[in-house]
Amino acid sequence: MLESRVLSGDARSCPEVDLLLSCARTRISRELSDRIRAAVQKEVDWIALIRLALRHDVMPLLYRSLQRVCPDSVPENIFGPLGARYQEQAMEARCRAEELVRILPLFEEQGISAVPYKGPTLAQRLYGDLSLREFGDLDIMILERDVPRAQDLLRRHGYEFACLKDAGKLAEYVRTNRELQFCSSDGKILELHWRFAMRLACVKHDPERFLQRFETISLAGAQVPSLPLEVYLLILSLHATKHKWRQLKLICDIAEILGQPDLDWQYVLREADDLGLKRMLAVGILLAEDPLEVVAPAELAQGLKIDRAARALAAQVRRSLFEEPDENWHLQADYRFQFQIRERVQDRARMFFQNLLPRLTPNEHDRRFVAMPESLSFMYYLIRPFRLTWRKMSDT
Repeated sequence: MLESRVLSGDARSCPEVDLLLSCARTRISRELSDRIRAAVQKEVDWIALIRLALRHDVMPLLYRSLQRVCPDSVPENIFGPLGARYQEQAMEARCRAEELVRILPLFEEQGISAVPYKGPTLAQRLYGDLSLREFGDLDIMILERDVPRAQDLLRRHGYEFACLKDAGKLAEYVRTNRELQFCSSDGKILELHWRFAMRLACVKHDPERFLQRFETISLAGAQVPSLPLEVYLLILSLHATKHKWRQLKLICDIAEILGQPDLDWQYVLREADDLGLKRMLAVGILLAEDPLEVVAPAELAQGLKIDRAARALAAQVRRSLFEEPDENWHLQADYRFQFQIRERVQDRARMFFQNLLPRLTPNEHDRRFVAMPESLSFMYYLIRPFRLTWRKMSDT
């Protein structure tokens, strides 16, 4: 199995991993071209390589690099389907971009400030091509106060709730979550967001502080707002940290931003310092450098003062990057990793109590476990740890 070969030593010693890492970028130097050609000549398990690219959401980059460097060296029964999938994904990306262009003016007409992020705008702005970054839905950031009007607008224009069953519980849902998914009758997925980071991450003034700078880009024949790449570096680092950098695509995004000329690195450093995200950015820089061999601008690297903890966390990510993850990796955040990657004591303290309080607060399960009169409801705070311990013992 591919995973066992990766775990047996350095990841690049595995031909499939070496080839994938060499192809997972938009700029291919002469040296990289030679490395790709050499890798293709080895005994490549093409099915394993495709599985790996699919898992890491970098199939477009793999195909485009092979197509540019050595299309005749790839077996036709592999290259043909790769090309067909690439074209199909490109068509779907264009359709989603057109849907985004249709939807955004509806928000503006209602006076709702709405900014697309990730999805087609990031693919176009960062990769220069909609087809080079995979995305399956449309993400639109709004302010929390606008969620009721925004969801009503979407439901009037062909979308329905994908998960929320009772519209009457919308206010409660918004207080405890950060995104709401909608689905159209023809299968399009759209997510409204009102925070960039999980509440557990305790990022102050989210999302308002990230929405102070905008660019305008051309997308599907229209001009649409986009977050600047400096802002993207911050919020994509938060997003990747939530997922413990388990996908190569997450690292590719950071590497592509670091390779862009003339960005305002002083803005990035000021924001990272104020938000306590310098170690988080440092981990991203270290991962872009190894395994993708993209060196961060000296101004940014020196300003972050990369510490031993950041290097240890980056090494931890590298060790598990090509392991087979559990099926819920994209849904569950690794609290310990989130905690360790924050450099400030006050942020760690907030995260600790933010995570602890929901665990201590009694719920309906505790009330069903022992029925008590309302006058003794405070006792559920003592009953809850007992019930949780009992359940854990019963499960073992």
